[in-house]
Parts: sequence; structure tokens; C-alpha cells
Amino acid sequence: MMKILVNQKRRKLLKLGGVAAIIPVAGHAGAATSSPSGTAGESSAFPSATSDPASLSVQSDSLLVPADQALLFNYDSPAVESSIQFQGLPVGNGRLGAMAGGASDREALYLNEITLWSGSKNVVDLAYTTTGMGSYLSLGKLYVDLPGHAGATNYQRSLDISNSIVRTQYSVGGRSYTREIFSSFPDNVIVIRLASHGGTYNGTISLVDGQGTQTVGESNQALSFAGTVGGSGELYSTYMLVVPDAGSATLNAATAQITLQGCPALTIIVAARTDYNGRYVDNYLTGISPRETVIADVKNAAGRRYRDLLERHVRDYRALFGRMDLNLGKSTDAQRALTIPERLVARQASPTVADPELEAMYVQFGRYLTISSSRGSLPANLQGLWSTTNNPPWMADYHTDINIEMNYWLADRAGLPECQQPFVDYVTGQLPSWQQSTLNHFNDAANANYSNSNGKVAGWTVAVSTGIYGSIGWDWSPPASAWYCRTLWNHYQYTLDKAYLARIYPVMKSACEFWQARLIRDPVSGLLVDDKDWSPEQGPHQQLGITFAQELVWDLFTNYGIASGLLGKDASFAQTIASLKSQLYLPKVSPTTGQLQEWMDDSIVGEVGHRHLSPLIGWFEGERITLDSDPKLVAGVKALLTARGFNSFGWALAWRIACWAHFHDGATSYSMIPKLLRYSEGNDGIDGTFANMFDAYALSNNSSAFQIDANFGGPAAILEMLLQSRMDRITVLPALPSQWGTGHVTGLRAKGGFSVDLKWSRGALSSVKLTSVGGTRTTLQYGSVVRAVAVPENGTARFDGNLRPLS
Repeated sequence: MMKILVNQKRRKLLKLGGVAAIIPVAGHAGAATSSPSGTAGESSAFPSATSDPASLSVQSDSLLVPADQALLFNYDSPAVESSIQFQGLPVGNGRLGAMAGGASDREALYLNEITLWSGSKNVVDLAYTTTGMGSYLSLGKLYVDLPGHAGATNYQRSLDISNSIVRTQYSVGGRSYTREIFSSFPDNVIVIRLASHGGTYNGTISLVDGQGTQTVGESNQALSFAGTVGGSGELYSTYMLVVPDAGSATLNAATAQITLQGCPALTIIVAARTDYNGRYVDNYLTGISPRETVIADVKNAAGRRYRDLLERHVRDYRALFGRMDLNLGKSTDAQRALTIPERLVARQASPTVADPELEAMYVQFGRYLTISSSRGSLPANLQGLWSTTNNPPWMADYHTDINIEMNYWLADRAGLPECQQPFVDYVTGQLPSWQQSTLNHFNDAANANYSNSNGKVAGWTVAVSTGIYGSIGWDWSPPASAWYCRTLWNHYQYTLDKAYLARIYPVMKSACEFWQARLIRDPVSGLLVDDKDWSPEQGPHQQLGITFAQELVWDLFTNYGIASGLLGKDASFAQTIASLKSQLYLPKVSPTTGQLQEWMDDSIVGEVGHRHLSPLIGWFEGERITLDSDPKLVAGVKALLTARGFNSFGWALAWRIACWAHFHDGATSYSMIPKLLRYSEGNDGIDGTFANMFDAYALSNNSSAFQIDANFGGPAAILEMLLQSRMDRITVLPALPSQWGTGHVTGLRAKGGFSVDLKWSRGALSSVKLTSVGGTRTTLQYGSVVRAVAVPENGTARFDGNLRPLS
């Protein structure tokens, strides 16, 4: 079994360059120290770090969180390359990423560029094919082969979440070697630094195109590949430069490899881009080769010292990651002594035994993945950024009936509002195509299961799956437009940004137009209901008024009305939508089962323990049904949630945890966290968590696939246990389990425009601090204590454990 250690020394909150450093979990006294390196002299092509071997240790004035305080995942063996998806360590700058294997004699980096996709443009592909809707593709691989470094001793590799660096350390022949890998957002490159204490690197460096084009030797120190994706016509280019501090790095033209000879240290810089711009009006592509841009990216990076590149990367990353600190309590020494696979297995074997540092680490890992896969480009897909194949499960696309929405549960809650932006850009960029497809194809004969009986059509919706070229696939999902709008609306609730609201307003209005055309009269009640539909992903098709749709349409109409009023737009249309909302059929509790009905027809049962909680969307993440609602309705929600059970896939468990948290039931919420974290080796068909902490989704062929939504949804659900919010109310510690008796969290975000810090001891609130990030008034609630609060704009307010103001 691969051993994975977690740095377990008690963390403390640092201030680095004005940015709060977040150290959320306690760690292992045996965790290795490692840091930026550079051991050889200066190179005119690439200024190196100092030749002093002490440069391998973090300097006191460095921006980096020191190794004895950083959140580290340590491993004592490399990833097996054939299992790199389950064992490799991820780096990413939101667009450009890699999975690193870390073998001493062969570093394998599986490269990704998040916009590299196949597929056709603006098509409705109900057959759900890679030629139609398209698929996410592998960019390629980078290998550093060092035959003389086989049989290394003192081996360790780590993922440093505090600084966003993957490190490998080992010894060969009495010499020590260090490898560091990161993907820089400010410099648009992946950087690999190899250094040593008196040793040398001799071997080869190779670059392999994931789409099969030939690698080209550019010079003595550079390799590249470029190509055109079939079908989409997307252009892509990758450029790699090798810069030794000393020794030589020369091109072998016959093999298109760089040969290293006698290099005490070297730096490898990789850049990649496509010509994708996400704009429907440009047919999504610029048609301009990105080659010159990637060469410029690499050359600009090469003009900086390695220390400078590293600190620019860390400064940028920590400005985001450093906003939130989470402490859920102290784990035992016995738990700290376990490897991570052993620790995950132990959680499953004894689910009532707390391991709070592991759970805090899991939340912070979700934040790491958010920053690494959702910045400045496309949103995180089903595999975030990290795919190792051209045939990823479900094309690694954007699923609209829970997965893409769950990918964006965490960002705003966890103090990362910038990371929500790629989703916004994606929806607004794709909207014209979705409107065109809806108008031209929604009422096609091929869409008999969902087409509008009245023959009307307007606005937009999408299918269960969407790609990046406006295309949609698998099956139409009429409520998806409303759920996308809920995800967009969430961001406004956290930020109160009216400029942002004006940007998403046309999306919301167009979705309302779709539902204005689609709603029909229920012949029994006379109320407005969703036309023929399917409750994802179960039961019969062609059902009227499914709960999933009715709740989301109510939510859309409610939020659109607020947006219209805030922006002073379309008062007449807003009145029309308000009238439609007042005539909506609202779901009922079954007199037979006592559960909230999933279908209007109470005789339909469906799969009792189904993975989806679609009919509970009005409870979470919607806001129509709350604990203050009609008790009979709330009891019906609870009965349905109970019937759905407490075992499922990772994303389904995350949804369940969040729903139980909204019942203020910390014990039940907590009981599912060990299941979320159970260990999967990838070839065992087990739901849970892989060795690299990626989510494991069990398949029917006795294997497990990587699907990232639980890595975002699980942490978000845990945060819902600590804080829940609406525009006018913040509820603190609503579902605190006994296992997290003492702890704190800083930097949580709340709807209404606030950042929240909490401390608690022995299961009781100690203090609350509210900081305005746009909001000025709310209601603060803890248990039965309720207090109206006014906070100066951009100011703060503090309260004790009884919500009494503190001076």
C-alpha cells in the first residue's frame, strides 16, 4: 500500500506580505522539510538562485509558508504511472495543469490545457458523441528520464497546499536531490526545478503530444509541438525550454529529446495555449496560432530568477488561499502516525471516531483545487483540470443536473469569489448558441419526451451535458436553465455586486422567457406546471409538474423579480413573471408516504434510495423551504431525505450532508463524512477518495473513476455545518457535531455581503466577527438567540457567544 503522510505539527496563523497564511490542520512531526532550490552558478539565459546549498531551505524572509508550518501531503513512494490519475499530485493555474508522478528516475507529468476540446459547434447531439458534443482532451506528457537515479533512498514527495508546490526529494550515491513543480498564474507557465547538493543530472527530457503530432526540436534547449483538433478546428501549441545552471542541455535531433550532461541544477519551463476564446460571435476560435504567445510566455518566464518565479507564484496563490483558516480540533497521536490510506480506512472502520485534522485538510484541499482549476478561463469540468486520457469518463464535460452546479458550491462560501468567474464567463459566452438551439430544436420531433405541448418556444435551456462550443448532448434538461441561473444568482447574494448583476440579468430574463413559453395549465388544479419532463435521473419521462422543475422555476422567477427591481429594468415583464409565479403549482406532501412528492402523480414511486436529491432542490440549494416553513412540508422533506438513505457516490453524499445540515442535525451530517473519505485504490470499484485525495466514483466494471464534484461539494457541505446564510440571515454553528467540540474558522463568506470569523469551545460558540464585504445589515442567529445587526460598510462588528456586542 502506498504510504502517504500528512504534516501534523500544530499550525499557526501567519502574516506574509500582508496576506493571512492559512494553516488549518495539525501535522506529523516526521514531515520532511523542503523548499525552493538552486545550487549552481548563474546562467545568462536563466538567472539561477544562489549557489549556496542553503538555498534549498526556505529563507526567513521568504513569502513561502515554512515547511514546519505548511499543509503538506507527504508520500514515501512515487505514483505508479499507469495509476497516475489516482496517485499523481495535481498542480494548476486554472488553465494550465499537470499531474506529477515523482519517480526519482523518471518524472512523468501529464499535461492539460482546460480549453483543449474536440467536438462540433452549436449542435444538439442527443446521441452524445465525441464528434458531436465533443470531449475534453489530453494535452500531452513531459518526461524527465534520469537512469542513474534509480534505486534512490530517503525518498519523499509531497503536495504543499499552503504554497501550491509539488516536491520530490531523494538521495543517490550520498548526494541529495530536490525537485519542485508549480503552475504559475502570473507567468502562465509550468515550472519544474531540479537541484542538488553536490550531485548532477544526466539523462533526457521528452515532450509528447497527447494528440499524436510530432515533437519538434527548436534549439539546443527547446522542444515544441502544435496541431489542430479534428472536428473543432481548434489550434493548440506547447513550448518547453530547458535551462541548465551549469553542464549542458543539448538537442538530440534524431529523437527530439534534450540530453542533460553534468547539470547540478536546471529549470524546465512549459507553456501551452489554444486559440479558444469562448465567444459565440467568433465561432469560439480566433483562428490565430498560439505559437508566438507560448514562446513569449516561456521567454518572459526565463528572464526571471527561479526564486522570483516561485515567489510571484506563491504571492499570487496565497492572496487567495490565505483568506480562510479552518481548525476543527486536534487529532490523536495514533491517527497522526497513520499513512493517509490507513487513515482513510480507519475512518471507515470506526466512523464515530473523530479525525478532525483530516476533515479540515479535506476542506482546504477543495479550496486548493478550486484555485488550481477555475481561474480566468473555462470552469472546472467533471475532472476539474486534470485528465490523463483522450477518453475521460462522460467526456469530462459539464453535467447540468448536479455536477457543474456542485463544482461551484464552494468558491463563494470559502472566500474565493474570483474563482466563480469562469462559470459566469462560460454561461454568458455560450448563451447565444443555447438560445439558437432552443429556438430551433427544442420542439423537434426528436425531443418528444420534453417538447412544449403548446408549440411555443422562447429563451434558452440546455441538455444534461454541455461542451465548450455551444453544443449540448445526451438529453434535454428543461430545468437546467433555472439551475444555472441559481448558480449565477448565488454569486450576487455573496457579493452584492450590481455590475455583476447587470451582466447576468439577460441570462436570467431569457430563462424566464423560456419558462413563460413552456408552462401549461394543470387540468386538475388549474395551476401552472412544467410540461413533459423527467426527474433526474429516474422514473418515467413525460411527467407534468415534477418537483425538481417547479422548485427551480419558483426560484428563478423570485430572483428575477429582485434583479429587475434592483436594476430598474423591464418592470412590465417583471410583473408578468410575478403573476406567473403566483400561479405556480407548488409541490405537496404525499398522503401515502408522508414524503415530499417527487412527481404530481403520487402513484409513481421510483427508486427509493436514488442517488439524486432532485426533488429537494427547494431545500438545498434553493431557499423556498426552510425550517420556518409549514411544519408538514418540512416533515415531508425530512421523510424523503431519510428514505433516500445515507450511502451513495461522493457527490450524492455531499448533497445529503448539506441537506441534513439544514435540519441543524450535526450528528447525521457528520456520520456521512467517513463514507465520503473511504479509501479507494481505483481498481476496486469503491466510492470514496483516492490516494491523492481525488474523489472516487465507483463504476460497474469493478473500477473507480475520478469525478471532482465531491471534492468541491463535500467541503462546501462541511462549511454548511458551520454557517448557513440567506440574504437577511446568518446562522452560525447550525450543525456542529460533537466531534468538532473546539475550533475556529476565519474568512467564511455569507450571503448578504459578509465575511465571518467564528470561534467555539466545548461545543458552544465563543465569538463571532462580521466583516462587511458590501453588506451592512443582517440578522445573526445562534441556536434560539437572534440579533439584528448593523455593520458599517467595509467595517466590522464583534459578538460574544451569546451574540452580545463586543467593544
